[in-house]
Amino acid sequence: MNDGHSGIENREVNKGGSGGFQLILAYLKQGTGQAEFVIHATSNFSYHYGLHPLEFLAEIGFSHYLGECPFYHDRCYYGVIATLERDIHGSENFHQVQRIHDNFQKFAKRIGELFELRQQEGQILREIGIKQRGKSLFGPPVEIQIAEKDVPLWVEEVKFPQLRELERKKATLQEEIDKLSAFLPLLYGTGDLLEEAVIKALQFLGLNAERAPKGFTADILAQTPNGSLSFGFEVTGISGPIKKDSNKLTQLLEFERVKEHGEKTVLVANTYNKTPISERKNLEHFTPQVLDFFSRHPILLMTGWDLYCMVQDVLDDSRSREENLEMLFTKTGRLDYDEK
Repeated sequence: MNDGHSGIENREVNKGGSGGFQLILAYLKQGTGQAEFVIHATSNFSYHYGLHPLEFLAEIGFSHYLGECPFYHDRCYYGVIATLERDIHGSENFHQVQRIHDNFQKFAKRIGELFELRQQEGQILREIGIKQRGKSLFGPPVEIQIAEKDVPLWVEEVKFPQLRELERKKATLQEEIDKLSAFLPLLYGTGDLLEEAVIKALQFLGLNAERAPKGFTADILAQTPNGSLSFGFEVTGISGPIKKDSNKLTQLLEFERVKEHGEKTVLVANTYNKTPISERKNLEHFTPQVLDFFSRHPILLMTGWDLYCMVQDVLDDSRSREENLEMLFTKTGRLDYDEK
């Protein structure tokens, strides 16, 4: 493995970035016939307190290139993520290479979020007197082996029409499987996984939904395309019921206090998220104290299972999107959707 830059050909094959970071995925061909996939990363942002973005790149496993990088000049941090025993241009294995591209895009879209989390970690550790230590994200480069059974990409030009049609149907079916599977964390998830599932469910129901800015008093902001109905969603996953000591109650009231556009305040609580659905039926999802407390406020309390059932009813054409959105906006207190 060389310095990530020296070779007979160094070309950009993908790019992305987030949070002030710019990333390029390059294909580096060697004179020996071997090749590498290399991530080049940089940031032009300057931080006067805490971890600097370029220091962050070094901490997570990138190396500073001291020469002249064709992509980022003297501010390049690079990491070799895959090596190939021979040049694959024109005969690459689609699945292996596509996985490299997919993972690169996922990393590029979330590197800014990783940096923010590392900054927060550093601040907490400083406050309690512990020195922050770097955590490398990269292990040894993946070795991509091209075997005789691997199908070259140029075969695409002469595939049987029947095979193309079957592959098209398979791709469509897989896309639908992935789309519906994205709702499953409503039943067991917590944290970011649950929030993402709630966003997808709300979008499926017809809302423009997205995560609220960090530090905001709600997790998700959503509204209908015409802006007639607006919502602020607080989301939590818990292995039991919501009790009066939950910090989510304070956040709900704070959003209710500061909202400026008539948004409906909603709590989506994935209660008993370690319990099978068949065993949740008669369980108490919100304690009587919580229900009594919120009876004085126009706030809706619902479970992840409630939202999951809404999606199911739309899929079955047993209730329209509009009916569900109207219910979300007008109902207050405990919404036991499964009994509607």
